Amino acid sequence: MEPSEKTVKLFLIIQRQAGVSRRKAQDLVASGEVGVDGAVVQDPYQLVDPDDVERLSLRGHPLSLRPPEHRVYRFHKPNGMLCSHDDPHEGNTVGRVLRSEGFIGYSWAGRLDQDAEGLLLVTNDGGLLNGLTHPRYEVVKTYRVWVDRPPRRTAVDAMLQEMQRGIVDDGDRLRIVAGRMVGRPPAVELQLTEGRKREIKRLFGHYGLQVTRLLRVSIGPIQLGPLRPGSIERLSDEDVDRLRRVLRTPKDR
Repeated sequence: MEPSEKTVKLFLIIQRQAGVSRRKAQDLVASGEVGVDGAVVQDPYQLVDPDDVERLSLRGHPLSLRPPEHRVYRFHKPNGMLCSHDDPHEGNTVGRVLRSEGFIGYSWAGRLDQDAEGLLLVTNDGGLLNGLTHPRYEVVKTYRVWVDRPPRRTAVDAMLQEMQRGIVDDGDRLRIVAGRMVGRPPAVELQLTEGRKREIKRLFGHYGLQVTRLLRVSIGPIQLGPLRPGSIERLSDEDVDRLRRVLRTPKDR
């Protein structure tokens, strides 16, 4: 197809309409998950005129070519659910749950390990999704952590001070923004901005402690609140505006 003012790279259409990152959109096309008028297209850079396309599909589901209405939801991921769109060995995934509830073209920010629980933000807004996951914005995430052998408060205070300064583990420097003891039975509340792989478990493992429960209670200004495990709730326009304000000013490292 000859380029024109209307032609767009296919992966950019998928990114916009499905609410995923650029890389994810490229991978979806390259892996044969996208159909254009009934034919599988595997070139992410193929030029497409949306006005000439009658049917666009993603993983067999129809995908609208009209600009989507951007929406954001909070979802309480339960313990045991895998943060994946699909997995050949695990049926209990976030992606499958969302599709079963009609959330086609949605993805989420704030990945959690399978044995962790708490807040995910689900959206079809690719720009918002990228902002929430990009390290430059340093979006603060708050967690409640329970361990197998709760130390005395004085020991916890010393651990948290060291975590704020930074702990080196397997070549990575792990660091929290802030921490404190909360609740009864006591839990440790941590704030982080990075989210390296298994970061919280590695932080406590440094002190010989095993995390027995991990619950994320907020992402930026959005709180999990009383939302029950497995439940999903649309954010108000006011909450979405508060979330977008966090992303307007990238932090200087």
